[in-house]
Order: sequence, then structure tokens, then C-alpha cells
Amino acid sequence: MTHKFIVNTEEVNEYGYRILTSGIDTAQYMRNPIVLFGHERALHSNPQAVIGKVVKLYVEDKKLIAEIEFDESEEFAKKVAKKVEGGFIRMASLYADVIEASTDAALALPGQTHETVIKCKLVEISIVDIGGNDGALKLSRNGAPIVLKKIESKINDMSLKTIALALSLKDSATDVEVLQEVNALKLAKEKAENKALEHEQALKDLRSKDAKDLVDKAVALGLLPEALKASQISAFESDFDGQKAVLTKIISDKEAETVQDGTQQKIKEVSLASGSGKKPELDNTECFDYLQKHDVVKLAKIREESPEKYAQLAKEYANGKRYVAN
Repeated sequence: MTHKFIVNTEEVNEYGYRILTSGIDTAQYMRNPIVLFGHERALHSNPQAVIGKVVKLYVEDKKLIAEIEFDESEEFAKKVAKKVEGGFIRMASLYADVIEASTDAALALPGQTHETVIKCKLVEISIVDIGGNDGALKLSRNGAPIVLKKIESKINDMSLKTIALALSLKDSATDVEVLQEVNALKLAKEKAENKALEHEQALKDLRSKDAKDLVDKAVALGLLPEALKASQISAFESDFDGQKAVLTKIISDKEAETVQDGTQQKIKEVSLASGSGKKPELDNTECFDYLQKHDVVKLAKIREESPEKYAQLAKEYANGKRYVAN
């Protein structure tokens, strides 16, 4: 019969440090997966010190889990197994040889005061009666006992309290908690900035599409010559709202008129002029028709410096006003 135990979690233990489960090397241990009681062995390698073996060792939700089978042929192991089956003992612990540890505050959790063990080698697993004490959680380095370094703070107590209150934390917050809150704010700031850039780009793309659609429509309706298409789109970059208002109004006015009405009005004017023996009234060289054919530079200047005049010229052009040479 096997029993399942959680051997390690990444939470902070009673002594203020934690072990990253992902950094535990179990390869060598699984060649001889012994289980002891309370991390104790007899002085002369008494075989009775081994009370069982691990038949399965795996990681689940950042926890190292061991399935243990007890050697019930040994009296002491049989007694421990009975305690486990009865629910009187429910804890297991690991003994590890530390390979790498870090005081990096970014790895620390609330309440952590000592290093985070990043990499270690599993030496043995023990059944323990009380977890979190010296006998229930053992570390070494190269086989010798080790004491992990404290996570030192460069912030004095007064400054720490002031910063903690500014961060809406309790004035009793530890330096680790303050640093974690600072890191959280930093991450939130980066996310917000990235989000703002995304929205800014999306707005820019949307405006670019609106500008192109409006200019294309104006060209299709004969309100703008093809030659001014690129410069008109560029004008939207410096004054999107103003350019959109002007161009939308011109297009709206043009769409309110039918091509047939405009043509009939022009025919009527020409007929009346012919019947009276007079020439059609000549439009001056300031009209949109003349400028787009003979002086696009001047037309562009009017658009940039006098948008209202430009709008009027464009509207007159849409209504049929043309330049007629003598």
C-alpha cells in the first residue's frame, strides 16, 4: 500500500525561506529513493533507519509529491505506517543539498526573510511528526550544514514606514512586502503604457483609413483632382478634425444635389446666354477649375492657409463653376 505526501511547496516556511520546486534535482535520488523518519539515520548505517521507499515522485501545481511505500517487515517502519494510515502522521519533508540561492527581492514572497533556494539536489525524504522545524526541513551545501543568508534591506525603518503608507500598506509592512508592491506597480505601469501605445496606434490607423476614404470619395465626386489626393491626405495628419469637418461638409452638399440637376442648370445658363447674343460669363483665374489645371501650388497654398476659401472654391466647382478661356 502506498501513501501520498506533499514533500515541498514554494511557500515560505517557518524559517523565512522557500525552495523552488522546479529547481529540485531528483535524478540521483531516484536511483536509491529511501525514506527515513525525521531525517535521522543510525550512526553505523543501521538498515532499520530506512522505513520505506518512494515509488513515484512528481510535480503537480508547483508541489513536489511523493508516493511512499513503507517497509512493514521492520517493526519501527510498521509502526510509522500504522500512524500514517490512522491519520496521526501526515507530513513528509525533504533534505536537500543547496546548489544556488538568491537574495533577489523579486523572488521573495510576503513574510520571506531569507534567500530563495533556486537549485538544489534532493538527498532524502523523511516522514516527520512536526513539519517546519530543524529536524523536519534540512539543508546542506556540499554535504555540510548551511544557513541561508538574510534578504538585506537598504531602506531604514522610518523611510520604510513612509513608503509603505504611500503604497497604501500597513506601517508595519516588511521591506520584502514594500519591494513586492513596488515591483507590482512597476509591472502595472508597463502594462498601462503598452496598452496606451496600442490604443494610440489603433486610433492612428482608424484616422488614416477615415482620411483616405473621405479623400477618395471627394475625388470620385469630382470635388478634388487626383493630383491633390496625396497632399490632402497629408493635411489630415496636422489637423484631422478640421480637415474632416470641411471635407465632410463639401461631400454632404454635393451628395444633396443630383448630377442631373447640375447639368440642367448649366444647360439653361448656356442657352440663355446664347439667346441674348452674349458670351457665357467667364469665371476668373481664382476658380478651382483653373487652379487645379494651371496652378496646383497656389491651390495647395489656399487649402493650407485659407481652408474656408478652399472649401468655397471646391463647392463652386461641384456646382458647375468652370473656367472658360476667351
